[in-house]
Amino acid sequence: MKKNGRKRQASRRGGIAVMVAAVIAMLLILAAFAVNVAFMQLVREQLRIACDSASKAALVNLGATQNESAAIAFAQSVSEHNLVAGKTPQIAASNIVFGSAVADSYGAYTFTPGATPLNSVQVTGTVTRPLFLQTFVPVGSFTSSQVSVATRISHDVCLVLDRSASMAFDLSSSEFSYPADVSALGNPLQIYFTPPSANGSRWQALTVAVDSFIATLQARNLDVHVALVTYAEDFSFGTFSAADASLDVPLTSNFTLVGSTMDAWGRQALVGNTNIEAGLSMAVAELTGGRARTTADRTIILLTDGVPTTGNSDIASLTLNDRLSSQIVTHVITFGAQASSGAYQSMMMNAADNGNGMYFNAPTATQLQQAFQKIADSLPAVLIKQ
Repeated sequence: MKKNGRKRQASRRGGIAVMVAAVIAMLLILAAFAVNVAFMQLVREQLRIACDSASKAALVNLGATQNESAAIAFAQSVSEHNLVAGKTPQIAASNIVFGSAVADSYGAYTFTPGATPLNSVQVTGTVTRPLFLQTFVPVGSFTSSQVSVATRISHDVCLVLDRSASMAFDLSSSEFSYPADVSALGNPLQIYFTPPSANGSRWQALTVAVDSFIATLQARNLDVHVALVTYAEDFSFGTFSAADASLDVPLTSNFTLVGSTMDAWGRQALVGNTNIEAGLSMAVAELTGGRARTTADRTIILLTDGVPTTGNSDIASLTLNDRLSSQIVTHVITFGAQASSGAYQSMMMNAADNGNGMYFNAPTATQLQQAFQKIADSLPAVLIKQ
């Protein structure tokens, strides 16, 4: 009896040992699973950070250099400062792709490789790392891929502003109605060749509105270059003259040049009629020329207080062609007077519509500032990751 009891005890001890061994094995498998799940998540997060930093670095560098090769090299150097599971990730140049991201009606951005403007970069990173406790897992390594898309909306904006003689008029809708200080001169010829009043002229109101527009761009810290084109018509009378259009400020990030140029025009007589076509043509040349950035959206802000008296009067056809051929968005502001009613207003509304832009009629100085403010606020400035 005692011998059989000892056998049963030994049998029980043997069974327990087997159970303990099985439990230990199961615990090791669970531990290996838990450790490696945490490790895989860490690798994914670290690779995501490396790809995000590389995409942002490439985008900023492209904006500064306008050189894709330089941007790729810079992105690779930045990514190498991020360790993934203790090792430096290697992102091939072929995995850094430039293109364009466009927002849909819901605000979601879709990336298209190679499309313009080059406002986006897609970086794909892939790493393979060995797993821990490989005896207890079915595979010995883990591969992770992450894709990061960064988009920075840059803007090249050209102000196309009317500087015809009527811009020296007051803010009423009447023709040849000047602010009181200029009207007091009495002589019509002297009045016509007098610089616009600093108190109540259309040009003075426009200068204030443009200053406000520039201030908004600076306050929002947008990536914007601005150009200034003014237009009237070819005109000459004694020592007074005007050109159809002039590029007064080429595309620049030095916004003070715009304000100082507006002030300079305000110190001389504004003469001649209105050639809107000439102003638009010069703006298109600047937005598509050597100073334009391949990374930037192109925008024209067209302002007029009158109607085209020379050049092509079908402004809507011009803005349509600019949009289709050069991807230029044209916003239109009519500053009271002739352009603010009837067929002329319809024409300018169509010009904005064909240019895929906004239309504003601004008969007062306050409404003019509001129009420029709304345009400034509409310029997107986003940096996204997917």
